[in-house]
Amino acid sequence: MPRQNIEDRDDSRHIGRRQWLSALGMAGAVTLAGCSGNGGDGGDGSDGSDGSDGSDGGESLELSDFPKFGVDPLYGRDVAHTLAERAFEQSEYDYSFDGDTMVNPDGDQVQLDIYHSAGQETSQLTADFIAQELGQNLGIDVTVEAIDGTRFNNEYWTGEPQGGTDTVNGEEVTWENPTPQNPGPQSVTSNEAWDMSIVFGLNTYPLNPLTNSVFFDGANPFYNPVGYYPQFNAQELFDEARQATSVEELREAFVEIFENLAYEQPYITLLFSDDIVGYNPELEGPIENFSNGWDLPAWYEGEPNISGSYDTVTSARFTTLNPLFNTENGAGNAIGRALDQGYTFDENQDYFPLLYDMSTEDGEVWTFDVRENLQFSEPYGQVTAEDFVYLVQELHQADWAPTAASSSWDGVTVEQTGEFQFEATLESSNILWPKTYDPLLYPIPKDLVQPYVEEEDVEGLQQDEELLELQFTGNLGAYELTEWNRGSGTEYVRNDEYYLRDIDEGPDLFSEGPLFEEASISVVQEQASRLGALETGEADSAAIPPEQYESYNQDDNVTVRQVPTPYNTIISVNQRANGWNAGPGNLFQLVPFRQAMASAISKQDLIQGVYRGLASPHFTWQPRWSEFYPETDE
Repeated sequence: MPRQNIEDRDDSRHIGRRQWLSALGMAGAVTLAGCSGNGGDGGDGSDGSDGSDGSDGGESLELSDFPKFGVDPLYGRDVAHTLAERAFEQSEYDYSFDGDTMVNPDGDQVQLDIYHSAGQETSQLTADFIAQELGQNLGIDVTVEAIDGTRFNNEYWTGEPQGGTDTVNGEEVTWENPTPQNPGPQSVTSNEAWDMSIVFGLNTYPLNPLTNSVFFDGANPFYNPVGYYPQFNAQELFDEARQATSVEELREAFVEIFENLAYEQPYITLLFSDDIVGYNPELEGPIENFSNGWDLPAWYEGEPNISGSYDTVTSARFTTLNPLFNTENGAGNAIGRALDQGYTFDENQDYFPLLYDMSTEDGEVWTFDVRENLQFSEPYGQVTAEDFVYLVQELHQADWAPTAASSSWDGVTVEQTGEFQFEATLESSNILWPKTYDPLLYPIPKDLVQPYVEEEDVEGLQQDEELLELQFTGNLGAYELTEWNRGSGTEYVRNDEYYLRDIDEGPDLFSEGPLFEEASISVVQEQASRLGALETGEADSAAIPPEQYESYNQDDNVTVRQVPTPYNTIISVNQRANGWNAGPGNLFQLVPFRQAMASAISKQDLIQGVYRGLASPHFTWQPRWSEFYPETDE
């Protein structure tokens, strides 16, 4: 997981790639989706919020290459009905409208459910708004249900990897390496049935959109919980993008990919919102920047002295601290306090070496130079290139050990070239490889994991106490973990031997860091309790819900930051066999029906009513602040 950006957020709904509930990194909590402050223009010069029924409805409706569903003229009852009827024609089952009510082949009203994150008011209000819109504009009866994010992930979102084959766009596709996040064809389902969800948003990877291949590179990418089958030649287009030799070429290569995704609506895109975070006003360090938190060891309260405790509250529970297998964002934050990863990005989005530097001449062969002042806890000794090479070759690239980073090292040849140097050779040139976060590694002692490797004991590796409780971290993190209270949080003390104090790069205060004597992360489910802790000074940071932004922004006891993020708010519609509980077939599998869903929900009404204007409409797979945001969407 990349270094994380801020210190607390409503982060249980965000999914990255190798660590699905992930963000960006090491020592903070997360912050990743962008808000451009469009006001009310709907992103296309119209207000998009006047309840228009779409005057271009009926059979005359035509969609552009880059349709903007959810704003006028592609919003409202008429356009939603027209698109839904196109889906009915494609379905082998007799779905129809009885007046304004959508009915199944038995003549009963279509009834679906939508899950949202329990205990999070914004998530609930969003689900309620979606249910209302789908009722008014498509005649669907939607039941809104709350669920804990961890439970949804374990029981609904992921499945038992089974593999299999299916015919996709006229060709037979085989799932040879199924994962819990893509367990097989659409016929392979999760343990529990579900229709729709806004529990998770996905990382859009705005620093390098090639990473989005993990979601969309055909029907069989690493990450496909919803069972989406692209109806365009995604693999060919991603291959073309991989051949780009400059940022400009990459930007041009992605125009067609983004257009197709906008047209097909693999997930029903709604909006990008900033993270709204409240901080202790005495805290120096937080900034309104995508990389907020990259320099957390230099943050301090009041004066730049070593004192006090940095305490945060979060709603995100975590069930493991094992850095090899963690897939939860909350756990990534907790691990990051005690264990750095290889690198991060500074406030200018420039590469900043932590454990190792990276360099290349052609984008195909990358050299990793490991710092020579890194130490594991005893008895493991100094960190060398051998530890990283062994980790990649014997774990991340091993079939028996499905680590969180397994997909990142597919097709990469790794070779040690010196005591503190190794090389990675890619299958093809990738000038932005570090920005994919694929080469981001935790340092793990070879001697700790070797017995498990020799026995191919994945269960033992997952449950190893030294890994679970971060007992091997030496001088590799800003803090030392002193206690992990399962379900309630973690506690730390300052790491007096932190390697970052001896480097030449970065802020001057790194030479003293971290500047807090202690730190803690407290898991508090109730939003009111989290905000209360912020108000009374018991916590130094907490996520602020949009509906309370104005009141906290005027509170002298809280400093509020709007931090851009790469995470989107989407409706995940389950295109697998258990993803449509309203009757036979699954209309979510049909592009016109997903378009109808997108047209039934007003983006601007949602932004103004629930997010208090603190978001921008989402039409394409990049936030507006990304340099890869398509010009065709301006």
